[in-house]
Amino acid sequence: MSADTYSTRWRVLALLGFAELFGMSLWFAASAVSPQLRAIWGLTTAETAWLTTIVQLGFVCGTAVAAVLNLPDLIPAGRLFSGAAFLGAAVNAAILAAPGYRSALMLRFLTGFFLAGVYPPAMKMTATWFRSQRGLAIGVIVGALTIGKATPYLVRAIPHVGLRPVVLTASLGAVIAGLLVAFGYRDGPYPFASRPFSWSHVRDIVRVREWRLATASYLGHMFELYAFWTWIPAFLAASVAATAGGRYRAPRAISLLAFATIAIGGFGSVWGGIFADKRGRERLVAISLFMSGSCCLLSGFLLTMLPMQLVPFIAQRTGWRWGFVILALGPIAGIAAIRRLAAIRSAADRASLSTSP
Repeated sequence: MSADTYSTRWRVLALLGFAELFGMSLWFAASAVSPQLRAIWGLTTAETAWLTTIVQLGFVCGTAVAAVLNLPDLIPAGRLFSGAAFLGAAVNAAILAAPGYRSALMLRFLTGFFLAGVYPPAMKMTATWFRSQRGLAIGVIVGALTIGKATPYLVRAIPHVGLRPVVLTASLGAVIAGLLVAFGYRDGPYPFASRPFSWSHVRDIVRVREWRLATASYLGHMFELYAFWTWIPAFLAASVAATAGGRYRAPRAISLLAFATIAIGGFGSVWGGIFADKRGRERLVAISLFMSGSCCLLSGFLLTMLPMQLVPFIAQRTGWRWGFVILALGPIAGIAAIRRLAAIRSAADRASLSTSP
C-alpha cells in the first residue's frame, strides 16, 4: 500500500485537527469576554478592538521571527507546536491577573506571537502526510482552526459562565493541543527539505508576478475576514436590539449566534478543500471571495488591524447597518488578483503543451 493511501494519515489528520481546534481557541478568548473587560477597565470601543487587533499583530511578528531564525527547520514541527501551545496557554491565562489594560495588551500580543507556532506548523505537519487529497487535508486543518477560534463564544453562551471560565477553558484547550501533538504525532513520509532563510525569498514575493497576485488575493481575504470575526458579536447585538426596539438584550444568545456565525466557516473550509482538489485552487478562491464579498455588500440591507478599527468607526457614525459594507473591498481586490493569476497559469500551461514533443 502506498504511503499516500496509508490509513495512518487519516488518524494523524484527525489528531492535528483536534489539536488545531483546541490550540486556536486562544485567539478570541479575550474578545468573547470583551464586555466584561471593557467594564473592568473602562475601555472605549477602539481600545476594546485592540484586544483582538494586537493578537493579529503578535501573530505576524511571531511568523516573521520564526522565518528569520529559521525555527521550522531548527526545531521539529511537533516540538515547535507543543512548546508554542503551552506558552500561549500561559500568557492567555495571565490576562486574569493583569493589573490593567496595557498589561493585557502585551499579553494578548504574546498570545498571537505564540500562536504563530501553532497554526503554520500544523499546516506543514499535515502536508508531510498528504500528496493526493492535500486540499482536503488542509481544508480540515483550516476548518478546525476556524471552529477553534469560535469556541470561546460557545463557552461564553453557557449559563452562569463568566470571564474566568472562558479564559481558562481556552488555555486548557491549548494545553490539550500541545499534549496531543507531543505524544501522538510523528512526521509523515513526505518531509520538506530544510533550507536556510534567505532575503532572496522575500524579493521573490515582490519580483515574481505569480507570488504578488497570490499574496494580493490572500490579503484581500484577510482585510475582510478578521474584522468580520472581531465585530460580528457587536453586529448581532445591534441587530437584536433593533428588532426588539432597543429593549431586548441577551448576551449569551448573542454569543451562541457569534459562535455559529464564525464556526460555520469551518465546514466551508472542508468543502473548499474538496473543491480545490477537483476543480482548482484559483477557481475556489474566486468563488469564495465573490460570495463573502457579496455578503458584506448585502449586510447593510439585512440589518433593520485597519478594518478592525474602521468597522466601529463607520458603525458609530452610520449605525451597524453599514458597518461591514466597507469590508467588501478586500474580496473585490482578491478576486481581481486571483483571476489574473489563473489567467497567467493557464497561459503558461498552454505554452508548455505547445512546446512539448
